[in-house]
Amino acid sequence: MDHPVTTNRISAIIYWLFLLIPGILQTVYNSFYHLLSVSDSLLDGLIFGSVFGVLGIAVWYVVRYNDPEKSAQGQMIASHAAASLVFTTIWMLTSGILAKSIISDPLYHNYLYGELTTRILAGLLFYALLVGVYYIYVYSQHNQEKAQKEAELQKQIREAQLNALKSQINPHFLFNSLNSIASLTLTNPEKAHGMVIALSDFMRFSLRKQQNDMVTLDVELKNIALYLQIEKIRFENKLLYNFEIEEECKKHLIPSLILQPIFENAIKYGVYETSKPVVILCKAQKLQGFLEITIINDFDPESVPLKGEGIGLTNINERLTLIYGSSRLLTAELGDNNFKVTMVIPD
Repeated sequence: MDHPVTTNRISAIIYWLFLLIPGILQTVYNSFYHLLSVSDSLLDGLIFGSVFGVLGIAVWYVVRYNDPEKSAQGQMIASHAAASLVFTTIWMLTSGILAKSIISDPLYHNYLYGELTTRILAGLLFYALLVGVYYIYVYSQHNQEKAQKEAELQKQIREAQLNALKSQINPHFLFNSLNSIASLTLTNPEKAHGMVIALSDFMRFSLRKQQNDMVTLDVELKNIALYLQIEKIRFENKLLYNFEIEEECKKHLIPSLILQPIFENAIKYGVYETSKPVVILCKAQKLQGFLEITIINDFDPESVPLKGEGIGLTNINERLTLIYGSSRLLTAELGDNNFKVTMVIPD
């Protein structure tokens, strides 16, 4: 921990100005009651104040040695009691010798002896005040360090949670794709081969982008295009999709791999459950202060939904809440024969 006086110019100025106040008050008192001449009063205040200031800088190291977070209370009291006596003794002896060597007036010598008790008490009092100020600084520094450590810990926890949520996406899709490839190897080996190539490209792209928390919408849509290419091999004309993306939206940053679970749900609960073609429409528009992404898919209202693993929309909502601090960025609407998901990404 840096010294609060010597490492900060403003603190040093305040420190020395603080020491001038007792000297000025003493000069006014001595001059008003004609105890000393104005010049001798000024010299006296300057000498005692300067010596006190130099010694006061050293008191910081006594405070640092008796850190309240590392030292017992009894040890602190004993250390400062001894240090205050040493401090006051050195202050009085050093200041007195310098003052008597500079101020030759015999009246001043008598005055100094007469003020001995008062100045000893003043030295002890000023030591206690200085130690109190130093401890206030120590406590404030400790609080700042704790706040920084807590913020860093929260950041690490947040990153770990985000990584855990992202890691749920690709393995979940991978298991489904491998099952499909296994089936195609028996019924259509050529399609199985094409799907393996497409899956390889998709995983390479996803693993590369998964290292980044944020990507542009354009990059995310390229990832979705690879995903849909894989599913298209399996479902052929049952799966239709369309993108309506405003040009200015493509450079907007969004969380990486945030859209795939929505498309995965659209296929799982739409394409799986019907023999009719299902259209998935993805739209993006830039509104004031945010990007709005809407994904709509058809589904057969008479079909029985497949049971999922609870990842999908819950995963997305948790990620958006962690990143943007709001749980109201994702909404889902169930229509008569379509399902609509709207995602809002702040600028």
